[in-house]
Amino acid sequence: MKLLFEHVQIAADRSWKGLHRNLEAIPFEWHFHPEYELTLTLGSHGQRYVGDHIGTYGEDDLVLLGPNLPHTWHSKNAGPPSVTPGGMRAHDAALQVKGRRKGHQAFVFWFTVDWINSICKTIPELSSLGEILLLSRRGVKFDSKIARKVAKLATNFDQGKPADQLVLLIEVLRTLIEAKDLKPLASDRFNADVPGRDDASRLGKVLDQLHGAYVEPVSSRVIAQNAGMSERTLRRFFQRHMGTNIQDYLMGLRLGRAVSLLLSSDMPIYCVAEEAGFQNLSHFNRQFRRHRGVAPSAFRKMRFDGVEISTSSR
Repeated sequence: MKLLFEHVQIAADRSWKGLHRNLEAIPFEWHFHPEYELTLTLGSHGQRYVGDHIGTYGEDDLVLLGPNLPHTWHSKNAGPPSVTPGGMRAHDAALQVKGRRKGHQAFVFWFTVDWINSICKTIPELSSLGEILLLSRRGVKFDSKIARKVAKLATNFDQGKPADQLVLLIEVLRTLIEAKDLKPLASDRFNADVPGRDDASRLGKVLDQLHGAYVEPVSSRVIAQNAGMSERTLRRFFQRHMGTNIQDYLMGLRLGRAVSLLLSSDMPIYCVAEEAGFQNLSHFNRQFRRHRGVAPSAFRKMRFDGVEISTSSR
């Protein structure tokens, strides 16, 4: 796995590009691109990574991502991050569901900055999209009601002529304006630089190590050596490109894993702590309460009581 720059190829006779992914699992594909992306994920559960945000996602997950914002989804049944020859499309080919069975589905809409800006300027009814676009620079999650409305539209997005598909996208954008509950994902302090090709490769090596071994004690010295830099350079490099430090990023990974286990299993709390990479229960309880606002046991109880809970860090 490495951080990939992906330039989405939009046909000359189209305003946007769509993709329907129907996979056995959603792999970890940490990437960024200069286009806006609206992603609707259905029939899947796992972790969502957007900038410095690490959170759990489930049914009806609808997120708008601004340009050059690093992101990926990673379903809980997928393997660890890995390098796949051929990149992201090779991942999709290997994981494609056979036949008509529905697997982990993602409907993805891409459109350029110039196009959406012109839409906001020339169609007064869509001018209020501007505020949502600004928020999407951090990634923004829509409520499940809006996600379900978009889902009804998305199943037809690859049907009809290009003009028909454009009308459908405009209807999707109009639906976004109806949203009452918008949740920014990356923190307001997130201001990572977009890495060049060489830095993206080095950052990918660092992320490989963090995601592959975060349940174990992680030595910044070893990570720096493997990335070919000093520890001091590593700290500055990671902060510049990820908008956070390595220890906070690791904490996000571990707490994200803990949240997933608390929501999807009846595993004892001390086992959850161990599985998520915490060396002792008291440290886990303290960090969980600090970042989530409640103790792990209370967080799990809220699930059974039907209380809506946030899976993002405070």
